[in-house]
Amino acid sequence: MAVSHVSPTVPAVAALACLASFAIAQEREPPVAVRNDVPRAGTEVLVFRHQKLFKGGHEAYFRLSREGVWPWFEKIGSRIVGQWKVIHPGGPGEDPDYDHGYRLARYASYDHWKATRQGQRLGGNGPDYQQSRAALRARAHFVAGSDGAYFLRGVTAAAQPYYMPGLDESPPGAMPGAVRNDVHWPSREILVWNRWEIAKEGAAEFIETGVEGVWPYLEKVGVRLVGQWQVIYPPESGFPEDPDHDEVFMLARYAGYEHWKAAQPTKIAAMGGDGPDYEAYRAALAKQAELARNGSTTFLEGHLYHSPPKYLPGLPASDRQQTGGLGR
Repeated sequence: MAVSHVSPTVPAVAALACLASFAIAQEREPPVAVRNDVPRAGTEVLVFRHQKLFKGGHEAYFRLSREGVWPWFEKIGSRIVGQWKVIHPGGPGEDPDYDHGYRLARYASYDHWKATRQGQRLGGNGPDYQQSRAALRARAHFVAGSDGAYFLRGVTAAAQPYYMPGLDESPPGAMPGAVRNDVHWPSREILVWNRWEIAKEGAAEFIETGVEGVWPYLEKVGVRLVGQWQVIYPPESGFPEDPDHDEVFMLARYAGYEHWKAAQPTKIAAMGGDGPDYEAYRAALAKQAELARNGSTTFLEGHLYHSPPKYLPGLPASDRQQTGGLGR
């Protein structure tokens, strides 16, 4: 079944769903059932993978991922953070021929990521596996290529509460940097991807400074951090390691482009005031500036994936073939 590379419509997505169902029915592999070992300790690794998509294909790509591909990968321990498309709210710069997307996924370790590449050993090959494979094939109709994947290691935000008590100053309205806030302005959420080149061996300090000094104030003014990580370079990475510098990424959610503009360092005190928390924020930015060489900002729009519950019932024993525990 051929699918033309045009802007996807609802019928096109439905046709791909039918294609996936048909492909599932055609699978004729010997059944593989598994039992699993206990979780293994490791250092979490995230994979930030680029997709070059035919124009208009991002939403269909996301839906096929969400409904067909991701449930099985989540069963074998991956955690999808989200899928986004690059946007250009500040002006020109859009690729006239393709859309560009990024997916962020978490793995318990680099070994875990490698194991998911041959996932039958982790999750068997039941209908859930066959559906994931079929959705991967259907999703490929929208993909023109990829620059590769960034492998990341660092700090993923966990919605940490911050208590920054008000200062006992009177009268508060007379304080030059005291603020009051307007109501929330609804807008279309964007994700902002900041990347920096960091002097070698300085990435850990840069990240720690951000988490401890920058994040609390950003969270106070409504920014929601996804995380901050150092890029690592296993053999499967699509990007070579630079001998002269490390790279650090930060992903943060904003209520819209106007929110991002208002949260720039030269303006942010108008939302959050200039108390000791602001001074700590400025000091942390200054410390990071000593470590960073160059930086860039990319705007993304798309979908966070909140790992919704999925019910994957077990098959009757007659449909299973026991293969023992997970090999070491």
